[in-house]
Amino acid sequence: MKEQLTTSKLLDKLYKHISWIIIAISIFGYLAYRTLRVEGSIEMILTDLNTWLNIFFVIWLNLNIQNGAINSGISAGIESQEFKLADELNNKIIKSVNNELKDFRYYVRQLNKEAKTQVEDDYLFKCGVDTYDELTDKQKKKFNRLKPIRHDISGFNLPLYYDMIHNGEIKYESTFNKQKGIWQKRVGKILNGILFGVMSVNVVFNVKGLGEALISVGVISSGLIITYLLSFFPPMFKLKFVIPKGVLLKQTLYKSYVEYKTQTHSLSEFNTNNISNDKIKTTSEV
Repeated sequence: MKEQLTTSKLLDKLYKHISWIIIAISIFGYLAYRTLRVEGSIEMILTDLNTWLNIFFVIWLNLNIQNGAINSGISAGIESQEFKLADELNNKIIKSVNNELKDFRYYVRQLNKEAKTQVEDDYLFKCGVDTYDELTDKQKKKFNRLKPIRHDISGFNLPLYYDMIHNGEIKYESTFNKQKGIWQKRVGKILNGILFGVMSVNVVFNVKGLGEALISVGVISSGLIITYLLSFFPPMFKLKFVIPKGVLLKQTLYKSYVEYKTQTHSLSEFNTNNISNDKIKTTSEV
């Protein structure tokens, strides 16, 4: 558990400084690039087989890195304590709302209508009038462009992480088929073999070119690291931070519906005795 917490904190710190890390790696890659020298004309470079082999090889590396990074980011997000707690709460909400979906949708529609009415009343109050007809032409144009807050509950009763096929159906299949996709994997391995095979045809070891090769590897590595970071952190951050916050908002909305439906809501004063100014930190202090 201690190791998981340490890894989690490390990932959080890395994401916090991801912009500076990417800038530093980009500068390193650019410095490595500036030490290289292009020999020959553009026509000769474009007709050279090695040029296209290098391009295809770098693309191949980036695609593999991206695929692995996305899977790693999803895995890190799903395994985080924040996601597990949010998933547990979300499953409880799904069980309840699936049996109340029609009434819940009606309740949300009424909320949206009330939000629209509230925004319009606030604007009339701000203009010092009681009705729309009392507004000036300029004020009426602003009134007509008012955008109230809307509660969008599309996907409200969906699991936090699921697999969807092309026609919009959610797959609940929970089995692993060893033979599934085996031919696609074999084709991929064949293409890998062809790529590396062509790169090694008639190759002669050149000690003098080792330094240039290492610099080229440095440039390529910089790009690969950036690809990894930009592919790993977005799904991890969304699963670990964004989605759990969304579940809390979902819980608040559904609780208000339950209180409305069961008529258990009662007016009461908020207790602020335990909240003091010194405990409330501003954004700049956090």
